[in-house]
Amino acid sequence: MKDYKNLFFKILKNGGLFLILIIFTFYFVFRDMDLNTVAKTISNVNRMYILIAATCMCIFLLCEASNFRRNLTALGYETNLLKCINYSVQGFFFSSITPSASGGQPMQAYQMYRDDIKVSHSTLVLFVEFIFFQTVTIMYSIIGFISQRSLLDGKVNSLMVLFTIGLVCNFTMLMLLVLVLFYSKGVKKITDLLVRFLKFCRFKKADLLKEKVYSIVDDYKDCAMYIIKNKGIMIKTFITKCVQIFALHSIPYWIYRSFGFNEYSIFVFIGVQAVLFISVSALPLPGSVGVSESGFLTLFKLLFPVTVLNEAMLLSRGVSCYLFVFLCGVFILVKGFRDSRAKRLARIRAAKEAKEKNVYKQRVVQQI
Repeated sequence: MKDYKNLFFKILKNGGLFLILIIFTFYFVFRDMDLNTVAKTISNVNRMYILIAATCMCIFLLCEASNFRRNLTALGYETNLLKCINYSVQGFFFSSITPSASGGQPMQAYQMYRDDIKVSHSTLVLFVEFIFFQTVTIMYSIIGFISQRSLLDGKVNSLMVLFTIGLVCNFTMLMLLVLVLFYSKGVKKITDLLVRFLKFCRFKKADLLKEKVYSIVDDYKDCAMYIIKNKGIMIKTFITKCVQIFALHSIPYWIYRSFGFNEYSIFVFIGVQAVLFISVSALPLPGSVGVSESGFLTLFKLLFPVTVLNEAMLLSRGVSCYLFVFLCGVFILVKGFRDSRAKRLARIRAAKEAKEKNVYKQRVVQQI
């Protein structure tokens, strides 16, 4: 029960800022609007398309779970889809409620550790997943920007600054990961040059920095070998990641169709959403709350009529973020309660068996 209470307070603590940001965001968005009109507009949408949008989020979670299962199986673990869905749900929830999505991967690694997966293997699987996520996210954003340039050009200059920053940050991170994985000697040489310069500048912790970089490079040698030896699995992981991001980026389109519009194709919406996604990714806000909403209002005014733009934003973010953060949170709490209860019952059962064993021994001794 103690573990369950700790989990509950951890969710409450991390979710506090997330909830506050949501409240402030929607206050500023809807403060000058008639809420009855907003509710009426939303109530008239085609619910079938809302269900499709929700299904896309399920596909998003299932694709990640599928990648986990595939790579863990390749490492020799007997796992199942339900356990891997748990890892995916944990990652989505804690990434959404922590700044810069910093809580997702540590929680996934912890859950894998509880399932007797070595830390080195869980780190490897999460690292592979992260590399492909970065690769596909960047790929979609570049394709989206190029394909929709005529639509975006000159109309959203303020957001294009964020797009450039987000693209540069994500691409730089991806290149650093690739260098660490496949050009370890080159990274060590660059580190040596940097350390010499820092020593020349009398930086006291230069040697400590060198040790840390060398340690990271050595740790990821196994990951590089795993990727090289399992090219078929990497191709499947990449394709699955493409499907996953496609499903996520298609959600605004299904919201668009729910209002009865069909002028623009799904590929236009995926392109624009990919640009928005990379634009807000570099900002250290839980779930990108605030900036994602304002970015949606800025970019999607090019596709949605102004009369339903705010409602469309509410539905799109509601499905892709808030609804599934809530559902994942409930899933985690229920699972935490069940696991805690199972542990408590196991301890009671073990204590009872130990007591019965002691009583039996005493009887044997008395008989002797």
